[in-house]
Amino acid sequence: MNRIYFSFTVVCTFFGILFGCSKTDFLNEKPNKAMIIPYSFDHFQALMDRDAVMNGGDGQGLTPQLGESRADNFYLSDSDFISNLPVEKQNYYTWEDQPYEGGVVLDWDYPYRAILACNAVLDGLTAMSVENRSSERFQYIRAQALFHRAHMYYSLAQVFCPPFDKTGANDGAGIPLRDGADMNNHPYLASVGETYNRILEDFHIATQILPTEDTYKTRPSKQAGYGMLARVYLTMREYELAGKYADSCLAIRSGLLDYNSLDATDPYLFQGIQHPVNEKEIIFYAAMLSDMSQNFPTSYMYHSIDTNLYDSYADDDLRKIVFFENKGDGTFRFKGSYNHRPTMNFSGLATDEMYLIRAECYAREGKIDETLADLNFLLQYRWREGAEFVPIAERDQDMLLDIVLRERRKELLFRGLRWSDLRRFNLEGYDYTLKRNINDREYLLPPDDSRWTMPFPLQVTVR
Repeated sequence: MNRIYFSFTVVCTFFGILFGCSKTDFLNEKPNKAMIIPYSFDHFQALMDRDAVMNGGDGQGLTPQLGESRADNFYLSDSDFISNLPVEKQNYYTWEDQPYEGGVVLDWDYPYRAILACNAVLDGLTAMSVENRSSERFQYIRAQALFHRAHMYYSLAQVFCPPFDKTGANDGAGIPLRDGADMNNHPYLASVGETYNRILEDFHIATQILPTEDTYKTRPSKQAGYGMLARVYLTMREYELAGKYADSCLAIRSGLLDYNSLDATDPYLFQGIQHPVNEKEIIFYAAMLSDMSQNFPTSYMYHSIDTNLYDSYADDDLRKIVFFENKGDGTFRFKGSYNHRPTMNFSGLATDEMYLIRAECYAREGKIDETLADLNFLLQYRWREGAEFVPIAERDQDMLLDIVLRERRKELLFRGLRWSDLRRFNLEGYDYTLKRNINDREYLLPPDDSRWTMPFPLQVTVR
């Protein structure tokens, strides 16, 4: 069995979750075990409520942006590419075989930091008394840890693990799985199949236990569990199951935000946890790595939206002004994140995604009326009040599926989903070849290329 050896950064940042260490303190001080190991329900819940670590709520983000940086929703000008991106981030954009320059790869470190926190909670819960292990609070905290761990494994798998192929053996290398928080027990390199089995197992167990909804959008709920299962099964191309769990998710709460209620010219449309979008659409809050200081290709300051994508929105489609703003040079950037500021990209769960998952699965099953009902229900909440909304009426199954997939892209852009979609579409035979042009040089990513999966960071070695 191959063992994975992580960089020191992940180890120290995990202990920083508990009591805020510096590298020097950590190396020079002999830690008091009682001080650094959580042992009570309050400790465990506090770890799960560290929104910065578990949800990316500190302004830095959490879930990987690598897929979004390599996808086709945006482009960079030559000047922004050359002047504003470090070499490593340039390599992300142009799909280099080995993009890293030796520094910390946040897309890897931050999710594994959260996984370590989850495993610390799970280890601590296991060590509790029999009486405590039979309590409802034990089960609730355990379910949170399993949900967050599965969420991180899934997020990592979308960029560092080959896509799951339901027609294949899936015995190729996946991602490292860590079973506990003990730093002496190195994680093992799971296969693609083992990776997805772990993700599904954790989500299924958590979903059985979690409350139907939670007051705090940063805490997982049963509805969030159903939503993540729908997302995972869609990625696996298990469309019947994806549709089933999207339906279960929407059966709990199915509201959509009427975009007519927004001031579309406000650059801070969705700021603040009390914004109505949180009540209407958000199921579970998470943020993608997207802070401007990180200089990702997707940065709010640099990217421009693909022209064909922007032009695909009808003039009376409010998403055209809610999602985008003119950069002043005739190009547009994305500003429509369900987040507290437009520069941070939302990557959590929302009801609009569930409608689109269910609609896609209905379309693939040939359920035309059900597909049209979901699609038109969503679109009417995006249409300008007073303008005539003509419902989609397409009856041809293949053409209707194409419409659903186009609307999925238009509704869910910059949520970290496009890269996963492109990978599964290529397994479906769509044969997407991505293209970039920088300084009159063309870069290509063909559909069967190994670069659709990112290599592990340089600090991570397999022995």
